[in-house]
Amino acid sequence: MKTISLQLPDGKKYDFPEGTTLWEISKKYPASGTYPVAAGIFNGEEIDLQKPLSADGQVAFIAINTEAGMRTYERSLLFLFLVAARQVCPQIQMETRNTLGSALYLVAHNGSLNNQDLTAITKKMRELVAADEPIAYQYVSEAEVVRYSQRDGTAADRIGLVDMLPGKQKFVANVLDGEFEYFFGPVLPSVGLLQSFELIKFEEGVVINKPNVASYPKLVPWSRTQKINSAYQEAEEWSAMIGCNTVAKLNKIIDEGHADKIIRVAEALQEKKIAGIADKITHSKKDIRLVLIAGPSSSGKTSFAQRLSDQLQVNGIKPLPISMDNYYLNRADTPRKPDGSYDFECVEAIDLALFNEHLSRLLQGKTIKLPKYDFRYGIREYRGEEMSMGANSVLVVEGIHGLNEKLTSAIPSAQKLKIFVSALTPMSLDNFNRIHTTDVRLLRRMVRDSQFRSHDAAMTIDLWPSVRAGEDKYIFPFQEDADIFFNTSLIYEPAVLKKYAEPLLQAIPATEQSYTVARRLLDLLRLIKPLSEDNIPLNSILREFLGGSVFKDAL
Repeated sequence: MKTISLQLPDGKKYDFPEGTTLWEISKKYPASGTYPVAAGIFNGEEIDLQKPLSADGQVAFIAINTEAGMRTYERSLLFLFLVAARQVCPQIQMETRNTLGSALYLVAHNGSLNNQDLTAITKKMRELVAADEPIAYQYVSEAEVVRYSQRDGTAADRIGLVDMLPGKQKFVANVLDGEFEYFFGPVLPSVGLLQSFELIKFEEGVVINKPNVASYPKLVPWSRTQKINSAYQEAEEWSAMIGCNTVAKLNKIIDEGHADKIIRVAEALQEKKIAGIADKITHSKKDIRLVLIAGPSSSGKTSFAQRLSDQLQVNGIKPLPISMDNYYLNRADTPRKPDGSYDFECVEAIDLALFNEHLSRLLQGKTIKLPKYDFRYGIREYRGEEMSMGANSVLVVEGIHGLNEKLTSAIPSAQKLKIFVSALTPMSLDNFNRIHTTDVRLLRRMVRDSQFRSHDAAMTIDLWPSVRAGEDKYIFPFQEDADIFFNTSLIYEPAVLKKYAEPLLQAIPATEQSYTVARRLLDLLRLIKPLSEDNIPLNSILREFLGGSVFKDAL
């Protein structure tokens, strides 16, 4: 029997029979750590633990309590739900929409699910978990992929994606309790690890609540009142209405030469919504004097703030921008993290007393001397610039702490409008494989870092976990305090980002730590047809990342 040589996480090489799986190896050579293994990495590529290996290589394991591990948990839990739902309610077709917090939202077609149905589905899911039912890894033909997809009404989208894949002679299907499904990413080797979940009836379908990275293995209570739910749902319904809610549909639009229309419509929608926000501020101008804009990295906050300012001026309102960055404490006074490094992301790194004093004075009609922060020397200084407000003026503040009440505690709530800005992508690969919003933001940031900050893709990917940790700590806990949610995602943008991001990702060598993420993103981008940026308007939020924006401050 042929053997293969594999280097395991302990740094040593071992010989195994060809066809051995990482699942078998993980049992014989358990990975260090207290959490179960969810997936594997083979020669830098994220793979199912069940995949038979046929070549020499280097092996690593993905713990379940990591971002990649929880994505595997989510796909597996979705598969478990679909199998149970098909057996309990075979007439119902499900479609994955988006995440709501740590939960996954699905809508039902050809009928609806009531609480009695969910109880029966939950019972079936629990039975499969208790039996530790395996999820098999099986090669199938293209014809079989099409046949499985036709049952759930996903054939058109699935076939469109299959056509984009190289080497179409064989595909991988996952099999659970006799049911087949096709996922773009690893699933668990069995459902026995899916102990923590709950099904919640919600609007047109069901929410599958699951643990998050920090809470695993425990569930975090899910709230149906989250404002972000409606923002996601609106994006999903709009993209479906214009027939561009999946990658296959976008690819077809590009092939048929109609992409310029999609660009115009998507941009027009954003302009209409921005104008609506400006109208709200204008009609309440005696009350709203301070507009606060916050959102995660690469959400397009700066371009949004500029476009909102333009619309305010159309209405006769003078926007006065204030940069939160200029109110940083002197570096010597900046709070520190437990490791002794400066914590520039916490709200206490801002001189809150001075910031609130200046806001109060401005709203009282007084003049202030604006500070300017010198990031090179870490000191705040004054260069003679002053500011005052007129009767038709509105202060516009953009920054990560905009929704945190500590930032503007001295200002009455009636005088503030808080806006949360994020890129909530409605685009999916098919009914059961979605594109993660965080992946789109990472692609945006990667392209911008390369274009304007001389950072390569490896550096952007390596820094991303720290960026995400800061968002989870300082931005997302306050998003429900927003008065308005604005979605900066553009349905055509993955096709445009592909042109810029692919060569950056391809340049990352297999020896880099970022290679695994790069491979995953490349696997996503290869499913999408490229689109030129020529027809994108110069005031588009996407221009903040590509270049060519009329808003120079956004770059």
